[in-house]
Amino acid sequence: MTTVSKPVSDVRGLGNERREASRLSGKIVLDGRLQPALTSELFSVENPAEESEIGRAPRCGEKDVNRSVESARSAFHSWRREPARERGNRLRRLADALEAEGENLARLLALETGNALSTQARPEIGGMVEMFRYFAGVATEIKGTTVPWSNDTLCYTTREPLGVVGAIIPWNAPLFLTAVKLGPSLAASNTAVIKAAEQAPLAVLRVLEIMQDYFPPGVANYISGYGEEAGKPLAEHRHVRKISFTGSCDVGKMILRYAADKFCPVTLELGGKSPNIIMRDADLDLAANGILTGMRFTRQGQSCSAGSRIYIHEDVFDDVLDRAIKLMAKLRIGSPLDEATQVGSLVSREQYERVLGYLDLARNTNGARILCGGGRPKGDQFAKGYFLEPTIIDGVSGTSPLSKDEIFGPVATAYRWRDFDEVLAEANDTSFGLAATLWTSDLSSALRFAQEIEAGFVQVNQFITPRAGLSYGGMKSSGMGRENTLESALEHFTTSKTVIINPATKS
Repeated sequence: MTTVSKPVSDVRGLGNERREASRLSGKIVLDGRLQPALTSELFSVENPAEESEIGRAPRCGEKDVNRSVESARSAFHSWRREPARERGNRLRRLADALEAEGENLARLLALETGNALSTQARPEIGGMVEMFRYFAGVATEIKGTTVPWSNDTLCYTTREPLGVVGAIIPWNAPLFLTAVKLGPSLAASNTAVIKAAEQAPLAVLRVLEIMQDYFPPGVANYISGYGEEAGKPLAEHRHVRKISFTGSCDVGKMILRYAADKFCPVTLELGGKSPNIIMRDADLDLAANGILTGMRFTRQGQSCSAGSRIYIHEDVFDDVLDRAIKLMAKLRIGSPLDEATQVGSLVSREQYERVLGYLDLARNTNGARILCGGGRPKGDQFAKGYFLEPTIIDGVSGTSPLSKDEIFGPVATAYRWRDFDEVLAEANDTSFGLAATLWTSDLSSALRFAQEIEAGFVQVNQFITPRAGLSYGGMKSSGMGRENTLESALEHFTTSKTVIINPATKS
């Protein structure tokens, strides 16, 4: 039986995040300040744990997109001349301010995403602060080289900003991904327009509001809205010279098409269906815990890198799953703002019903067994809210949608295996290639796995989330480009220029 936390009505300290949500309603950030959008159309922002409206956000369209891009474009000409050390200092001071505001940001984030305050929202604030601090240091490392090309000329390269960056982020880790996009953009002297996901726009808006105290007007702008109405015109805009997108594979393909006509560089971090392989010689307690951490159950499985395909050697299959299920039973589901909660709610009714559809498929699949979870937690406190128990299913074929599709919820599938060659082939038999993990005590197996697995973020005997300074990105349908490092900032947020100076002196 899954342990649950107190209902929302029993949780102390609620209120300020709701007032903040109300204050931010109807606003964007433009020209250095929080202000109303041009559009008068607003959409509802929901608290998914209660199915109640907490605010409203502008349904921005082409007019607001154009105004935001023009703001960023106007600021670019002076911002690109800002000394690198000062750009880094601005990012560093921003990180300090966000850290000081961290608790309020975490509560607002938990309120609108359904992510638990203690296990997800606060750690996400920490990751955002760390990412901004990292790119504060990167700012002074964005530089070119001298080239020993000829003795009688000076030859060197420079790294120069691209211009206006269009940053489009999803709802599952919106503040962390704000730093992933804006950190390298601003460190490299670009200006930016960020579009938040309609499910979680408010905490991002608050971060952009705070940013205005540390950057010149127009350097960082914010809009909200739906993909076709706001994301598309942003990606297509002729003055947007770089697009950085995190989201679904289908939308990623659209972004590429939008950018194609203007030859605009694009970075895409898309979906995943990551394998989590456990060998017979693994530390079984470590591996069982790795099933929970790898599946990102404390984010309700709403993670691109979630280890949702669990391959366990047949000799230890029952033992490992028994250990994992006992650990899962101890996870506390409840109000995201309750300190005791470890698992909150899914982000929206749409996402909730989508995951329920996969659970129905499992129940109607011959041979499939739902080993744990599989539905809404029991209790009056769960009469409302998009809550689902962490779930593991076995007996599913590798061709089932349960095995192939990115469910993006707290649902994992488990498989028995015996031959290492076969399980590697099965792990690679997917259109995705984002993350992968192996649990083993054998170094040769670990090295072979690292070489042969088709994924961009590979781990052995751990399954951590992306961090500042660790290159992150996928292969195949999981995206193109890398993020989170100095190298990725140079490659994706600058362009190189070769300069040759001939003194042309008379002999």
